[in-house]
Amino acid sequence: MGKSVDPVTGSGVDKCLAAIRSMVLSGELLPGQKLQQAALAEALGVSRIPVREALSRLQSEGIVEHKSNTGYTVARFNREDLAELYLMRRLLETELVKSADLAAIDVGAMGRLHTAMVAAARVQDPEEFQRLNLLFHFAVFDASPLALVRQELRRLWYMSDFYRSLYLYELETTQRLVAEHKSIIDMVKAQDRRGLIKQLDAHRAGTEKIVVRRLGRRRQSA
Repeated sequence: MGKSVDPVTGSGVDKCLAAIRSMVLSGELLPGQKLQQAALAEALGVSRIPVREALSRLQSEGIVEHKSNTGYTVARFNREDLAELYLMRRLLETELVKSADLAAIDVGAMGRLHTAMVAAARVQDPEEFQRLNLLFHFAVFDASPLALVRQELRRLWYMSDFYRSLYLYELETTQRLVAEHKSIIDMVKAQDRRGLIKQLDAHRAGTEKIVVRRLGRRRQSA
């Protein structure tokens, strides 16, 4: 494990969370790989304490696994887990949209996020793309008063980050998915709740289909 990860701003734990997530998504840390806390601490320029806390949080997100005899390892990802993640996301996201105050959503802010995502896709910046994509979708979900549902959905989004990362270096794919955000913005602007749910379902299903295809390619090349 090299020292290629630059420290990020924020607390020690936040820095470790962001860095280890990035290492998993980029493939620097591979599914099934054992995580050495001492090596991670040295690479990130922190003590073992924030690394240990970060790994505990990542375990709750499903990104790493922990066993008493082996310690922490990167989770293994597969089509079956993906299907369950997207099933849970569909159920929770639908309930959030049903209860959301669509009139309170800042459509202008969503438009600016959309523009920034187009730029991130053009320069193939996957980390920025992921960050903006989360903000874009939660601009809708955070308009719901269902705080515990929002919290659980955010956890599911972090769990599915790895799967989405499989297509983030493909410009054509990211541009097409970002283009679908225009329809989502239109539904929010029109306060068309049923249309918004339909657009989100189609958007989510399209992403899942792409990821399943990429997982198949990874298995064939393994």
